[in-house]
Amino acid sequence: MRTLIFDIAGEYALFKKPYSPMSPVSYPLPPPPTVLGILGAVLGYDKTNYHQRLHYEKVRIGVALRQPTRVYRAALNLLQTKTGTDSFFRPLAAENTHTQVPCEFLRQPAFRLYISGLETEIADELAARLQTGRSAYTVTLGWANCFAELTWVGEATAQPLVADEWQAATAVPLTAGVQIHYDDRRRYHRQRIPVVMNGERIVSRYQEIVLAEDGQSIRGHGGAGVLYAIDSTTIAFL
Repeated sequence: MRTLIFDIAGEYALFKKPYSPMSPVSYPLPPPPTVLGILGAVLGYDKTNYHQRLHYEKVRIGVALRQPTRVYRAALNLLQTKTGTDSFFRPLAAENTHTQVPCEFLRQPAFRLYISGLETEIADELAARLQTGRSAYTVTLGWANCFAELTWVGEATAQPLVADEWQAATAVPLTAGVQIHYDDRRRYHRQRIPVVMNGERIVSRYQEIVLAEDGQSIRGHGGAGVLYAIDSTTIAFL
């Protein structure tokens, strides 16, 4: 499969978990629906139809850590715009117009994204934009204030891996037959993330994954059809 590869990094990231609307906490990596939003921003697709234009049900996405996971927690002093401001969002006099919201951010995150399954014309345009550093809209890492930088890496062909034993550079989905070899003194994230979401923001499939917090390879075996080889690198699509 033709696979486009690029890096995305920034000072902060927050990929909000849906069960934490008031005190946001973050996934340790951008889930596939978030990556689709990033691709839509680069290509300039409207937020109401980028899922369909990218054919969300066919796109394959792999995510690797380029930096160890670091978590930063802070209370943001936010402005109450519903009752504490006028129509121009100016604070009302003699009113307590601010509220503090505890948030969990990823500090100095960096990821490598592997994108397969795009139609040829879309893949060509995306590659051209990434190579020249052009993006139609501002790309962020989750929240709107978490600005991102994109770096083109290249493109390659992903071949199904036939070996039983492997070392994956990316997060690995815990599908049937996949066995992870957990190393002592290493920390892993094992979480359930959304992987398929349609244009109505309805998630149709979740997937349990494992991710090494230090960003190093994950050892395992089995899982036919899950692991792919790109030159000497083994990846998994979520």
